[in-house]
Amino acid sequence: MIIKNTIRSISALLLANLFLTSCIETDKGTGATLVPGDHILTVSSVKFDLPVQMKLSDSLQTAHSGTLIVGSHKDPHLGTVKASAAFQFEPALTKHNFGESPVAKSFKMYMTIENTTFFREEDRNIPQNFNLYKLTKELDSTVIYNNSLTEQDYSPLPLNLGGNVFFGGDTLVMDISLDYAQELVTATKQERDSIFFFQKKFKGLYMTADSKPGELEGGRINSTTPSSIYFLLSYRHVDSENNIDRDSLIAYYVKDNGLHVNRLEHSSKHLESSNPQDKIFMEGLAGIKPYIDFSEVKQNITDWANGKKINVNKLIIAKAEIRLPFEYPQDYLELNYFPSQLFICTRVDSIGGNMILYDPIEDLSYSNSNGSINRSNKYYSLDISSYLQKVIQGKLTGRNLQGYVAPILQSSDYYTGATYYYIQNTLYSKATLNGNGATNNPKLILTYSVMP
Repeated sequence: MIIKNTIRSISALLLANLFLTSCIETDKGTGATLVPGDHILTVSSVKFDLPVQMKLSDSLQTAHSGTLIVGSHKDPHLGTVKASAAFQFEPALTKHNFGESPVAKSFKMYMTIENTTFFREEDRNIPQNFNLYKLTKELDSTVIYNNSLTEQDYSPLPLNLGGNVFFGGDTLVMDISLDYAQELVTATKQERDSIFFFQKKFKGLYMTADSKPGELEGGRINSTTPSSIYFLLSYRHVDSENNIDRDSLIAYYVKDNGLHVNRLEHSSKHLESSNPQDKIFMEGLAGIKPYIDFSEVKQNITDWANGKKINVNKLIIAKAEIRLPFEYPQDYLELNYFPSQLFICTRVDSIGGNMILYDPIEDLSYSNSNGSINRSNKYYSLDISSYLQKVIQGKLTGRNLQGYVAPILQSSDYYTGATYYYIQNTLYSKATLNGNGATNNPKLILTYSVMP
């Protein structure tokens, strides 16, 4: 039996040595003292039109996600999304001696691609040009969001030699500049002896992939774990002890727990709207999202309560369900691209206060299926009862009232039984929902009672 569930972003979870995670425990006695024992509650239900906006979910935490994503996709409605990744690397050996007069002979990068995302079968094996650049900015605790890196933070000249075309298979091999390899073999003793000083000198690498040319739509986004990348550097040096020239080899690795960050660029900001009528777009990663201002929801409920002569402070919410309806797309296969689960995320301060994270609200932890897609009835159902009660009571303010509807990733701890919920920040997805002006528009269904 799950005693407690933990909600925290992936970034914060993997940065556990820097930030504590929070645990949510369910108190089943909540509300037991609010109603006199001899009072019979009348349960009623009411539907509200839900005021849904569309906003870009920028400044998404993408550091230490455990996944590197590289690629692009062009959509006729959402525009282009570009994903690129920056990461540190380190030598397999410290205190390594390159010998006398070392000269780099070859330097290769090997990468295993673990997953690919595409929305049309013909994009499965399209050619993509990959490029690798030298970082000029150090990856540290300030580089944590999808927009933390800019063009000024890496060298404009690619390190890879010639074209490095990837066709969607499982591996990519890239030949890297001998000039850069020579920098590695001539590293100082301090840089060879210490990973810290090595990474101060060699700040890391930045990987990109070209979009489809011109106006061609589609594309592919590739993902892998950092540890699926390694480098082999071959060099010649003088073996002074034997007075001969020798060829040697040294490996460099990328660690899963090393510093890495994904850069995400979206062109869907022009879709932002305070009252989308026909369609509401939900774009994964840091793209456009359904956005709900719960201060507006609170005001709507207060106005309704005043009209019914109900003291809103005595309103007890038995269930608050958000329904986000959609229509079947003309191509039924597009329904496969809809996220399996959506939920409300707000931007909260991390413990320590030096990060702002998108985190799911705590109601998600009460049921693993909360926010799941209902393909038969064509809507997403989100139970936000506890959250909305706090909204009405005035216990939440500021960013806690700003809700982004985003895809969710959940995982379970085999040993403790805890279930962890995160905003999905490594898998690109998209969905088209009904707008506020549609016949079947977004709704808030409130089941409630009123205290005496």
